[in-house]
Amino acid sequence: MADRASAFHNLSRGLAQLEAFAGLPIENERDKAGVIQAFEFTFELFWKYFQKVAPEAGLSASTPREALQAGVLLGLIVERESAAWSLMLRDRNLSSHTYNEPLAGEILQRVLDQYLPCFRLTKGRLEDASGTGP
Repeated sequence: MADRASAFHNLSRGLAQLEAFAGLPIENERDKAGVIQAFEFTFELFWKYFQKVAPEAGLSASTPREALQAGVLLGLIVERESAAWSLMLRDRNLSSHTYNEPLAGEILQRVLDQYLPCFRLTKGRLEDASGTGP
């Protein structure tokens, strides 16, 4: 359980950093890259959290995709958000392996419009699942 609490703490800090970056004016490529990198980091923290809690329910989650599936099965990701989480995984893979300016702009827009709200809702579910937070 200490691992779970530590993972949740890290996830919360990562999300707070993403929120802080997203709340600032995005005026240049450096700002855009900073938000995208914070998204990548936050996504990693979420899937690794799902990976940590999956074995408690008898689930295997050795890859990000399996961890997201475990998140759905555990009710941490609701079905209507699962498509957004799959798109996040794809965008994280694309953005971390190559830089393409038009693609970066598209990913940035999805981070701001879709992914950040999804992260917030999921974090709230994690807190609700334990009463006060994992």
